[in-house]
Amino acid sequence: MSQHFDSAAALAPIALVLALLALRVPSLVAGAAGLGGTVLAAVAVFRPTADQISISFGQMGPTVLEVALILLGGVMLSVVMSRAGAQERIAGWLERVEPGPDRIVTILLLVFGLTPFMESVTGFGLGVVITAPLLVRMGLGPVKAVVTGLLGLVLVPWGSLAPGTLVAAELGGQGFVELGYRSALLTLPVLVVSMIGVLVVLGRRPTVWLVGLAAAVILTQWIALVGANLFVGAPPAGIIASLAVTVLLLGISRVRHGALPAVDRALVRAVVPYLILLTGILGTSAAIGLAGSPPALEWLAGPAVWINIAALIAISTSGVPRPAVVPLVREALRTWATVAGNAVVFMLIGVVMAATGMAGHLASLATGAGDVFVALIPAIGALGGYLTGSNTGAAAMFSAATTGAAASLGADPLTALAGQNVAGSYAIIVSPPRVALAVGVVMAGRSRLPGAATRALATAVVCATALLGAAVAVSA
Repeated sequence: MSQHFDSAAALAPIALVLALLALRVPSLVAGAAGLGGTVLAAVAVFRPTADQISISFGQMGPTVLEVALILLGGVMLSVVMSRAGAQERIAGWLERVEPGPDRIVTILLLVFGLTPFMESVTGFGLGVVITAPLLVRMGLGPVKAVVTGLLGLVLVPWGSLAPGTLVAAELGGQGFVELGYRSALLTLPVLVVSMIGVLVVLGRRPTVWLVGLAAAVILTQWIALVGANLFVGAPPAGIIASLAVTVLLLGISRVRHGALPAVDRALVRAVVPYLILLTGILGTSAAIGLAGSPPALEWLAGPAVWINIAALIAISTSGVPRPAVVPLVREALRTWATVAGNAVVFMLIGVVMAATGMAGHLASLATGAGDVFVALIPAIGALGGYLTGSNTGAAAMFSAATTGAAASLGADPLTALAGQNVAGSYAIIVSPPRVALAVGVVMAGRSRLPGAATRALATAVVCATALLGAAVAVSA
């Protein structure tokens, strides 16, 4: 009886959060209720010692702070660049790259270049907000533009410089670098599924030219992503992979159509903060490596430092009038409070569950399902991503339990966690909050897609999750 009571107590907070999210309760409210339930179950049933609590919070405290600072810089950069029109300048230049009626190269550039780039820098579905209106201007209907834009969210594990992957690594007891690399390897099915989905939505026939172009985009993005995670690290990997695709497609357009559009001073000013962000992380990482990688200096190369530096540079170079800066910062802080609040509350659920033994109990419970459970780990991640609309939320809720269960079953916990991370990240393309954000940009007054469009996105998520489940089952 006691065992069943413990199991019910460990499952109850997660069930409460999932039920509230399924009822469309705001994620911050659902997370706060789940955190309250987790603390209650921990105190009443699992009774952790003071040492267990202090050790866990001591280990995770710096990670919580780092995630909050990354999100602060990301929100600030997003708000400033949007208000200054910098994102529109970049997008408008890309729109002029390919003249003529057949603009498939530019469409793929927007979907697999610009969308994941903006997502990698700032997160929050910003890439779709920028690209969906451009896709409409290129002749796609609003519904097709939204679906195509959402299918471009293929690098979400590295969104906003990868705090979700960091949380998964910390709570799952795996190395951050190692998880980034393994997640990159498992991203190939997502890239393939999304590319097929985009071409189907566009109604394109699979000609030799088109298949070759699609394969080149997929392989370029995947190889660049794997290489960046292996040699540079997870935080800038999404940016590098997106830029690799952008360079590839700009090169193809240059060969097919001649000179690219002129680059003016306003465009240069628009890209400066992004260049500072990328070169700052890469340059500092290289300098610290040459110095022997002293642990005391590692924070200097962290994304939390450089995303905030980039945001400050954006404020000073974007041309926003000085009187407008203070209201702009206030707006960013209000947005950040909501975004960071969601992330932190779900992280605290994960920390409490790990610290009190609740996650370990769930792991031992899951081992009763046998090897089948390992193959289902990506589906668990996908469920979390769909309901929370956040890979960080999904990672915080499930990482400790799924890695513990995988290890108990003799499977590789790193591969299992990578499968959960990738599937949970991809599933946000059908998450109601993300869909509503994209729909609202090009379909004023609406917050949902037609049923057929929703089914198309759901089919992509199910296919990718099934492939990831098979990959995890075979390789873990």
